[in-house]
Amino acid sequence: MLKILDDEIKKNVKSNGFIDDLQMFENNRAGETVVGLKAKLEKVGRGEEVFFAEMKKEYFSKLLMKFEHFPSAQKLFAYFLSRIHEVFETHIVPHASSLTRQEMEQIVENKIVAPTVADMGMGFEHFTLNESHIRGMIFWLADRCYIRWH
Repeated sequence: MLKILDDEIKKNVKSNGFIDDLQMFENNRAGETVVGLKAKLEKVGRGEEVFFAEMKKEYFSKLLMKFEHFPSAQKLFAYFLSRIHEVFETHIVPHASSLTRQEMEQIVENKIVAPTVADMGMGFEHFTLNESHIRGMIFWLADRCYIRWH
């Protein structure tokens, strides 16, 4: 996928709109009682993270905007955002009341950050995804009500 994206960037191959898998995450999820990143972090006693969480969310948002018109980048973002969403839905939310903060962070590191970094490798000249981007994806999804820690 990275090779295809590299070719799209070099040849300036772009598309209009988002693929369905990414569009799902672009829209805010309805029905949540705790709305917004700050409120979610404060609800679970992580209010001290708000500043850096907002910063990392914005860091990812800028990357998404920069590459949003490249079909292969959309596929990559959708794949990684889906991974994050599924890990939270299956490993964190159902057990949130019994997991410590450290246990949650270990799940995030082992099931989201490390595999995503491994999948990306070193990236390439035009595109890379680092740990701050990945954490930014988590906060971006939380802000849109797709993930939570409670």
